[in-house]
Amino acid sequence: MVSGERASARAGRLRRINWRIVLGLAVSGVSLYVAVRNLQPAKVWKAFRQANYLWIVPAVILYLGALLARTARWQTLLSSERRIPFRQLLPTMAIGRGANNVYPFRAGEIVRVLLLRQRNEVSATAGLASILVERVFDGLTMILFLLLAALIGGIPGAQEVELFGEGVVVNVRYILWLAIAVFGAALGGIYAIELWPQLIRKIAGWLIGHLTPHRFHQRLLGIAERFIGGFSFVRSVGTLTVVLLFSIVVWTAETISYRLLMNSFTFGVDLHNLLLMSGAANLGTALPSGPGNLGTFDAPSILVLTGVGVPKDTAISYQFLLHAVLWCTETFAGLWFMWRGGLKKADLDRSLGGAEDAEPGA
Repeated sequence: MVSGERASARAGRLRRINWRIVLGLAVSGVSLYVAVRNLQPAKVWKAFRQANYLWIVPAVILYLGALLARTARWQTLLSSERRIPFRQLLPTMAIGRGANNVYPFRAGEIVRVLLLRQRNEVSATAGLASILVERVFDGLTMILFLLLAALIGGIPGAQEVELFGEGVVVNVRYILWLAIAVFGAALGGIYAIELWPQLIRKIAGWLIGHLTPHRFHQRLLGIAERFIGGFSFVRSVGTLTVVLLFSIVVWTAETISYRLLMNSFTFGVDLHNLLLMSGAANLGTALPSGPGNLGTFDAPSILVLTGVGVPKDTAISYQFLLHAVLWCTETFAGLWFMWRGGLKKADLDRSLGGAEDAEPGA
């Protein structure tokens, strides 16, 4: 009887995983269609043949510098829970970033949590909370870039995008203000949890008790408690501010690496459009997607570049090279640290499978 229940639970988890994979691949497929519709392969190939690939070297060096800054940011976040040496945390960060390029739905973040627990005895709750804080600050930094772009050169209002043969009007200003509201509320919520955790618990309990069906109360209260308790490991508003500064360093380095690769195709954009491209492309990665943010990172970048006058075939060639360079840099860095640590992909598969098995009781 017990084995039958376990088999049924496992089947249910597999269905959920399959739906996640299908959703991610569908979003990636639509995004790729938007990015490469009306593609002219001959012109793209010509752009690749004429490119100067020496610019890959400084771009990769700068991107690796951003990886070091990401690790320092994570070390700062975890410092209240446990002081972990940088040299121990860097391999975990690199392997997790590389795993994001292999597994869908950013499962590399779960890999990071599992490795952190195995190697440094940091609880999964603290690990997940630290990654959630990272994601919020990443989004806030992208919003900051978009705001800077707006202050420097403005952001267009309505723009028509052809989708499946039909014109769809997208108001970029509305999207920007919605993003500001969402991530601003998230930032305010995190600081509020740090400053007044008991008050936030009471507010969450009142909202759940008055706005949700009774049969969901215990489960929702448990989720809220784990979420609020997960942030208690930070214990410092100053730490969050340092994390914000690290986030700006990370994304500034990555954005400069994007600009360096443009030199490979002998085109450039001004600061306003560079910030706009970086902000739009990286906010797109918040959507569910296939491995490596396929499509969700590319479509916004290509739309911005073509919108500011870069020929579409050049923009597509550049974006393909950019994504390939980022993918290879992160993936091979992760593989190198896996090799040094004696890890294999099968080990990650088993760890992720174990995490899925433990999910219902988490």
